[in-house]
Amino acid sequence: MAKKFKEENFIEELKRDLSRLDKDIPTGNSKKLKIKKDLIKKVKGNSKKSPKEKEKIKIIEPKKVSTKKKFVRKGQKPVTFDLKTDEDIAMDFATKVYQNFNKLVKSILLFGSATKKSATSGSDIDIMILIDDASIKWDAELIAWYREELEKIVRNNPYKKNLHVNTIKLTTWWDDLLRGDPVVINIIRDGVPLIDFGGFFEPLKYLLFTGRIKATPEAIYSLLQRAPQHISRSKISELNSIEGLFWSMVDSAHAALIAAKVSPPSPEHLPITLKEVFVDAGKLNIKYVIWYRDLLLLHKKIAHGEKKDLKGVEIDDWQDRAEEFLSVMTKIVDDLIS
Repeated sequence: MAKKFKEENFIEELKRDLSRLDKDIPTGNSKKLKIKKDLIKKVKGNSKKSPKEKEKIKIIEPKKVSTKKKFVRKGQKPVTFDLKTDEDIAMDFATKVYQNFNKLVKSILLFGSATKKSATSGSDIDIMILIDDASIKWDAELIAWYREELEKIVRNNPYKKNLHVNTIKLTTWWDDLLRGDPVVINIIRDGVPLIDFGGFFEPLKYLLFTGRIKATPEAIYSLLQRAPQHISRSKISELNSIEGLFWSMVDSAHAALIAAKVSPPSPEHLPITLKEVFVDAGKLNIKYVIWYRDLLLLHKKIAHGEKKDLKGVEIDDWQDRAEEFLSVMTKIVDDLIS
């Protein structure tokens, strides 16, 4: 019956009966209930727990809740900076990589100057991660995930020395090994396994030392075919440097024209506009317009395949001219705006 009363009215009624706490109060159904003071407390705090329940539930007040964030304090070195030797740094990194990728990784190798004992204070630590693409299918999604996770490991674990991490597929490694590729052979000869799942690397080292892994005629011709590709890439890099210098001139010239409240034209019409706006007004030497024109022509020849090679001296000369051109355009902008 008590549940039918509203809580507030029921409490008020109980308060009025405090003077009769030790007396029996008849109810509607003629039954008698003895009211105790703890009944009021029970109604007022019906959500309170019994002593036993209180032991089970520990109430933490807001002021006791820690709001401190776990982070490395400014000026405090990360824990990984305590690792001193190349071997310790490499092993720490390899362990974290294997914990993250598990059997996706076949072996993790330390090679280069660290194993040859020729490392200097500025040397990187060379690490090779050999991934299993023979028994595991690597689709685009898995590759993207691997790259992202590996980047996180490198970023979250700074060391005293820089890491130079290479990832190679097991099938590619095996093909190069069968051909006797010098790079693979040198890694087997000087490399040290950090993580070697199933003992993959050590037997290869033994086979090499016993003369069972040798270079083949295929390796000779493969290397000869690969060498010209490196030269081509080098020449392409030289030609691409001109494009950067050209656009440096275009952007700085456009900035100067905008400062002069002149609508910037297309790169082909810049020489005429620069002459009319700045040279004729005595603000610019004509030689800078000639420089731009000559670089424009060279840029077009490279784009059309007419110019396929550049000497280093030519590149240096154009770099000096582009820097001077930028300096002059910057001065014009400052004079016009100030």
